[in-house]
Amino acid sequence: MRIPIVFFFIILTRMLSAQEFAGEYVLESNGGIVIFQIQNEGPNQLSGTLTDSDGGQFQMRGVVEKEYARGALASSRQNLYFEAHLNGGQLVMNIMPVDAYNQPDYLNSRKFILNRREAPRAPIELAREEPAPDNQAAGEMPRNEGGSWDGVYDGKINEVATQLTFRRYGNHLAGEMDAGGYRYLLEGAIDGTEAWGDVLDPQTQGKMKFSGVLGNDVVELTFSGDEGQFRMQFIRQGAEPPAGYQSGSNAALAGHWSCTLPPRSGEFAPPRQMMLALQPDGLFLYGEEQTVRASLKTGKNSGRQWMAKDGALLIGQDEKWKRFAAYRLNGDALTLTLNSGEVQEWKRVSGQ
Repeated sequence: MRIPIVFFFIILTRMLSAQEFAGEYVLESNGGIVIFQIQNEGPNQLSGTLTDSDGGQFQMRGVVEKEYARGALASSRQNLYFEAHLNGGQLVMNIMPVDAYNQPDYLNSRKFILNRREAPRAPIELAREEPAPDNQAAGEMPRNEGGSWDGVYDGKINEVATQLTFRRYGNHLAGEMDAGGYRYLLEGAIDGTEAWGDVLDPQTQGKMKFSGVLGNDVVELTFSGDEGQFRMQFIRQGAEPPAGYQSGSNAALAGHWSCTLPPRSGEFAPPRQMMLALQPDGLFLYGEEQTVRASLKTGKNSGRQWMAKDGALLIGQDEKWKRFAAYRLNGDALTLTLNSGEVQEWKRVSGQ
């Protein structure tokens, strides 16, 4: 049984609103899955995409009379008619061929029932408030002019385990990224250790741009669009993480930060200049700026490590971790809320 792909434009009466139809519906068929997404397009109008197990595509326009939506489906290969209504969490559809008079052939209609489901959330969230830090602040990746883009890489997107597969054809690069079952498709070009191109989200048909840098067994990708950008690193499967490798939210926080704190209560002293060093190798340093800079220069360290997880900055020693502060990253500005409730505003220090 083959089920077509449909784009829906439905004008609804007062009995059914556009908001009631909006959502995602699915139907398993022939070992595959049909995914039908409907969006609210304004007063009494909807648009949508229905993806079938065979990859066929139709566009549709329709109206709703009482509780029924009726309209025409059109593709490059054939025209169809449909009628549909909601039954609780299901969308019940009858699809009819076109007769000799270009009218719906009800005698040969076929019925399909699709179940509403929660649409999967895209793990990549572009945001202007979280651009990638510069290479000097985050630890510049070692370059490998003779490296190969082909292969399978592992990483994390917002703490979701993600697998990246690249295939190279001359100067062309094709890739697929699977973030816990959510897929992205990449197509682009290669020039040595650099790559760039387009990203397709098949779940929503959304598109982004990407740029990439290959360093040894690490690939660093930056995704960008109108909403902003998102950066992450992947390491080739089976390879040892090199110095400076960061995954997930750690990569965005790595660097040196500066903060000016007022004198402690009861003190008559100038403001304190503080420094926070979150080294790419995991080293954590925090204190008066002069002291931290001296430690960085001499190589002396506290032995404490850091990592970011679930919106919190954690510090640890001997594999014992504790929460240091909640954090919010806004470009080159970092807000820390310490366990005591004290709020500190930090600025990234470049050129360290």
